Amino acid sequence: MKCPFCGEEMTEGYLESGRVFTWKTKDVQGKKREYLLAKSYMGGVRLQGMVCLNCRKLILDIPENPV
Repeated sequence: MKCPFCGEEMTEGYLESGRVFTWKTKDVQGKKREYLLAKSYMGGVRLQGMVCLNCRKLILDIPENPV
């Protein structure tokens, strides 16, 4: 896959973590928001995706059901 930012070839792989992946942000009113992206009761969580080592960008596949 070509990187949508710089056009170089991307490498397939996964991002690995402990039991959960969360995305934290603030909404337009400045309130903190947290979204569960993936969760595992039995160990590590992996998000499949692509990485561009040229421009240092990640594209991750987020499961529809995080549990």
